[in-house]
Amino acid sequence: MMVNPYDDSRLLLALQIDHSRVAGYLAAHWGNEDFSTPRPYASVVLAAQEHDNGWWEWEMKPSTLNDKGYPLDYHDGSLKYLGQLRLDFYKNGVDRVVQRDPYAGLLISLHGVGLMNAGYGRLAYPPDRSADPRVQEYIRHQEALRLELTKKLRHSEEFREFSSDEQLWTNYELVEVFDQFAQFLCNRYPLNSTVRKFGPHHTLNDVAVPVRTGVAPVKLTVDVLDEKRAVVRPYPFDVDPLVVSFPARLVPRRSYSDPEDFLREFYAAERITVSYTLCAN
Repeated sequence: MMVNPYDDSRLLLALQIDHSRVAGYLAAHWGNEDFSTPRPYASVVLAAQEHDNGWWEWEMKPSTLNDKGYPLDYHDGSLKYLGQLRLDFYKNGVDRVVQRDPYAGLLISLHGVGLMNAGYGRLAYPPDRSADPRVQEYIRHQEALRLELTKKLRHSEEFREFSSDEQLWTNYELVEVFDQFAQFLCNRYPLNSTVRKFGPHHTLNDVAVPVRTGVAPVKLTVDVLDEKRAVVRPYPFDVDPLVVSFPARLVPRRSYSDPEDFLREFYAAERITVSYTLCAN
């Protein structure tokens, strides 16, 4: 859950599962004269859309508060507060998607492990948590699944041409870009807020962004213009401007005495829709 100040008396809550839908929407519109459309399209978009679907198991009843009694923000330390549940629901999320699309499931598995081992050494922003015995077991399980799924995909008529190591890692990197971008949009309110100190900054944690075959990766810059608009350079989407919306809840901005106190406000919270506009210039 992404917890943001809304005004002096309320907090805005954006669920991880809704942030995940934003990532899928960005993926669905990715590609133009300069940037290649993801391939296989449906599988990569599905992976982006469902990369955090495991969070549903906790967010349907987000009963854990942080040390100050406030709603648990995703940067408070999900492994610290949720422990084994955090690892289990990521495994369960992968299993759900694999049943529908093994390629998308593999990408989500890579994403989940990458959050625990600093992106397989490819990314600078996730801390390496692999010294934790619980994380080591999680990684072993997912690595076995990765090998099984990769073998299956390479024997699949549908996915064979997209299953080289190069293509799989390119698509993993794309999912990370979509995740970072969706975090940037969902973890602040309004768009030009500077309150949040953790999470992607305007260059999306400097993640390398795949462009197309034979072209070196680039870095995206998101220059916020005002409360609702930002310019993206270089511009990777197929429509300009691109309007991005997500649902959110408003709860009192206070410390809660216990989980039940918070859940009463969470379930009864006013629902709003937040919309931001991305453009090329």
